[in-house]
Amino acid sequence: MPQASSALFELERVGYTYEAINTPAFDALTDINLTIQPGEFVAITGASGSGKSTLMHLLGLMAEPSRGTLKVVTQNVSKLDANAQADLRNKTIGFLFQQFFLLPQLTVLENILLPTEYSRQANSRSEWLSRAELLLEKFDLVEQGHKKPSRLSGGQRQRVALCRALIMNPDVLMCDEPTGALDSATAQEVLKTLVELNAEGRTIVVITHDPEVARCAKRVIRISDGRITSDEEIRPIKFGEKEAQLANSSTGNKASATTPRIHSSAKIMSVAYAQIKHSAAQMFVPTFESLATQRLRTVLTMTGLLLGVASIFIMLTLTGQVSRVFSEFFETQGARKAFVSFDGRQAEKTGAPQWRGMHVLHDLPKLNEQLIKLGRIDPLVSAEDCKILSSSNNFQGGLNGMNSLQEAQENNLQVSNGRLPMPHEFEESSGARIALLGSDAAVKLFSTSSGKKNSKEQTPVGQSITVRGCNFEGILTVVGVLKPQDSLMDRGINSNIYVPSNTLLTGGVSPYNRRVVTVPNRGISPTWFAQYVIGKLKIMTDNRFPFRFFAAEQELEKFNLMLSILTGLTLVIGALCTLIGGIGVMNIMLVNVHERIQEVGIRKAVGARDANIRSQFLLESTGLCLLSGALGTFVGIAVSAIALKIAQNFLPQAASLSFHLDIVALIVALIVSLGAGLIFGTWPARRAAALDIVDALKQE
Repeated sequence: MPQASSALFELERVGYTYEAINTPAFDALTDINLTIQPGEFVAITGASGSGKSTLMHLLGLMAEPSRGTLKVVTQNVSKLDANAQADLRNKTIGFLFQQFFLLPQLTVLENILLPTEYSRQANSRSEWLSRAELLLEKFDLVEQGHKKPSRLSGGQRQRVALCRALIMNPDVLMCDEPTGALDSATAQEVLKTLVELNAEGRTIVVITHDPEVARCAKRVIRISDGRITSDEEIRPIKFGEKEAQLANSSTGNKASATTPRIHSSAKIMSVAYAQIKHSAAQMFVPTFESLATQRLRTVLTMTGLLLGVASIFIMLTLTGQVSRVFSEFFETQGARKAFVSFDGRQAEKTGAPQWRGMHVLHDLPKLNEQLIKLGRIDPLVSAEDCKILSSSNNFQGGLNGMNSLQEAQENNLQVSNGRLPMPHEFEESSGARIALLGSDAAVKLFSTSSGKKNSKEQTPVGQSITVRGCNFEGILTVVGVLKPQDSLMDRGINSNIYVPSNTLLTGGVSPYNRRVVTVPNRGISPTWFAQYVIGKLKIMTDNRFPFRFFAAEQELEKFNLMLSILTGLTLVIGALCTLIGGIGVMNIMLVNVHERIQEVGIRKAVGARDANIRSQFLLESTGLCLLSGALGTFVGIAVSAIALKIAQNFLPQAASLSFHLDIVALIVALIVSLGAGLIFGTWPARRAAALDIVDALKQE
């Protein structure tokens, strides 16, 4: 045989040994020396077990020699990594298998385009589609392009496999028993096609045990017991005048099969239809068809992940909403304030003297001057256990002093009728004898025993009340009635009556306060400021008296801590559900890999790298998890909305609760789903990528 440096295949002293655990090694090939030139039609024949299939696996880069040198297009295979071999297999070799090896979930056109998915060539998608359409025309398959392989005859399937083998315009067409699964008439059609392709300049290598097939070749190589026993050129049989004309007019240009032609509108529509379906079919259809056949298994697998994602979404959403509402509620309850007072119990224990208190008009202003950059101190002026009378009713209660309009606004005092005090009415010189009634106080003073307002006194505003029996006595004019309030610290808040502090002081209330309110500036912790004020008071009193404080902020922190613990426990449960669901996804993907071993072999045979296989199965597991996550998020949205609606209806304090899509919760849910897909899909993806091509193709 001629020996040229441009040979497609060069084998020098090549051998191959099958090795397996607990099984003796077996030499399938020994000292193979072979060269195949471009344009040849070579038949490799031999009995079953002679080694011809092993030789095809070596020539097709589906296995590597155990010894010797194999060159494909002048490249030493032993020096190429797995990716380089996959690229060379994709670009140089087209495979035509006895079993066709078409992917059943893909259409004819999609099967033909399969090798292009792994091509490193710069062709655009439209160029590959155009080439596939020309092949469909050439082999009379245009009307079959949108069909699945199951709807085709054996001869049509073999022609589809042939189109797939030719789509990359390879240097050589490798045929493994191409007529073994066909009837005699269809087999003759396939052989005629191979002769035509060779006449056009295509290199053909046929592995066969059929002498009739071998007679079509120009060169026949016989193998026996792993060795080449003969290598001879023959005069091939002729199929008719058409083949002779093709042989005489051959230009040797293998690319002639892809000469551009004018496309009909029907063909263009077929191409567009295939393009639209292509991406989804290539990546996700195989998995979801497999999942659809095992619906119960799939539903149970997805349920765990769905519940995990739903619980995580629900807790993040509800926690955010509840925390916001309680923060707003505590803000109205003076969450930024703290109460500092003389600690009488501690004084009794330590034998400390009793503290008279801080003078509201003398000591307090001086201390506020020192604290102006940090906050302020408001006095708590009050008259307790007073008898309060109106023209029709009376009750025993107290008067609370207000120091400013700002304080009234900070305490969320809002009138339902009348007005708040004017700024000048808080001044010491005003002598304003006015009062604000809590909603319950107004009812007690100005309603009949049946609860209805006195017909003669339609509204408390403008009416007078008389205070007796305590350290303040006098007549006050009602200027407003307050809206009902909620309070964690004063359950009788709606029975309070509010009077300017200076009015109480001028009316006989002691100016010494043993209890004050600290209000820090924005950005300063109420707890820290209260402790700072206590330090100042100790300095002022020569450290003779003990003090304590209470901050609503501490209650909010306790609530948030409990909420965080509850959230954490729920998230742990959600994480466990996600873990269980993820393990289920991994299990179902492992089963999926097992069910699609042959598909992996087909994809690798047409040029898929290990990374392509890993990416595909990772995308599939990620898609399954994202679908579960999306359903879980939908369930979470529904449950959260219903829970918040119920809370609005049954908890007046939660009236401001309303469902808003929590973007953070949504992102976390999607990240959890994506992470589960990637983490639990990695092992199945790696197992799929590690499959051996030859072993995978043997699987049924």
